[in-house]
Amino acid sequence: MSADNRKHRRYAVELAAEVEIRGETIVASTQNVSAGGVGLIVDREVKEGSELAVTLFLTQDGIEDPDENPFEAKAIVAWTAVQDAGTWIAGVRFAKVSPSQSKQLERFLGKLDPG
Repeated sequence: MSADNRKHRRYAVELAAEVEIRGETIVASTQNVSAGGVGLIVDREVKEGSELAVTLFLTQDGIEDPDENPFEAKAIVAWTAVQDAGTWIAGVRFAKVSPSQSKQLERFLGKLDPG
């Protein structure tokens, strides 16, 4: 899907993250974040179609925001690709986001948007 056809604007931001898949928690980071999903960088392959739990540690000016709880949501892996250094990138879409979770993410993304 081209950037012009995407439903949600992507923000290039690197955040610390955790991914729980099949009962195992792995450390990850983000390549980008949108209201509908996230690009995750992980140290192992995750299968397309897998359901996982994502935790994003929201930051303000590069420091974890003490006024915000981590953003947590269920997600589905839409696609994966291997990277040069033996890491994987996984595009995931949020599957279940409550209105309060959506507001939390919108607040965070709004701080990234200069306009």
